[in-house]
Amino acid sequence: MKRFLLDMGLLVLILSVMGFHFFPQVLHEVIGLILLAVVVWHLLLNRRWFASFLRGKWGKLRMLQTLAGILLVLSCLTAILTGIIISNHIFRELWIGVALHRSIFIHQLHIASAYLMVILGGMHIGRHWPELWQRIKNLPLLGALEARPHIRFWALVLIGWAGCAASRLDHVGDRLALKHIFATPAMQLPVIGYFLLLLCLMGLYATIFYYAQKKLQKTHGGEAE
Repeated sequence: MKRFLLDMGLLVLILSVMGFHFFPQVLHEVIGLILLAVVVWHLLLNRRWFASFLRGKWGKLRMLQTLAGILLVLSCLTAILTGIIISNHIFRELWIGVALHRSIFIHQLHIASAYLMVILGGMHIGRHWPELWQRIKNLPLLGALEARPHIRFWALVLIGWAGCAASRLDHVGDRLALKHIFATPAMQLPVIGYFLLLLCLMGLYATIFYYAQKKLQKTHGGEAE
């Protein structure tokens, strides 16, 4: 239960830090530091994952899962490190040089790594979906998804469509390409609408990764994670 609450806390923090335009900048920086602390805590709780690198066989599925996990950690740390460099409040007294602090590239890298973190976070959810589902399937309305496959199918279709819409409305591709984006249609949405779109973006990549895993498991005869 502790790990489940930690995972849910991570999800809330990622969504909150992505909603930077809804909060004062200083609060955005505070949330980013809390996110860093919770990420470190999460890694410490799962340190056996790192120790397992030298054990077992490395098939395609394991390589895919490991690569996605490493990229998630790197994207999160990159977003936080670049956030510290461009900080205007908490770390404003930290001397890093005006050139770095005002660097457009650092700002673009900060945003790109944050969106990559959202995408990879969705993939991480997809990787652990079977265990997560066992914890949440008894929540109101969710039980219907397990009992009625046709509802589950259309729910996935809706999430996929909304995830694609989120990617387009928030110019995610342009952000990942390090283009300087000032505002997007998604940022004009009410706070609830914006966060729902972000959740659907994560849900899109969670679904893709989940079924990619199943495909690899079927192709390679149930290859272990």
